[in-house]
Order: sequence, then structure tokens, then C-alpha cells
Amino acid sequence: MTRLIDFADGFTSASAPATVGGVTNLSSYASDAAFVTANGTAVNGDIYMNTTDNKVRIYENGAWVENATFEA
Repeated sequence: MTRLIDFADGFTSASAPATVGGVTNLSSYASDAAFVTANGTAVNGDIYMNTTDNKVRIYENGAWVENATFEA
């Protein structure tokens, strides 16, 4: 099964998710703090999959916001 995620682009800057073999992958972290620890900082447009809550999180205007929830 393929899942397509479509996000409106209203950010001042954006980081594209990693592409592996033509497939776009979303980085996964257990929390916002884990993302920042791994990347050093968060900037507008950063996006990751929160594996604790199963939610996509986007950094926007100084705060993490939830965009989507996934259920297995």
C-alpha cells in the first residue's frame, strides 16, 4: 500500500524529506526533543514522524504542530 502525503506550502523555508530509491521517506523520532537533539535545531518547514504518538509533526513559527495521524 502506498500513502501519499500532501502538505500546503506556506513556510518561510522548507527542508525536503530524504529520497531513497525514488521513494520519499519521512524521518522518524520519538519526540520533538529527539528531533532537535539529532539535528541541532528546528527551523520552519522541518517535518518528522513522531513514533510515540504516530503523528506527523511540522515546525512552524517557533512551535511543533500536528498535521496528520496514522493508524496501522
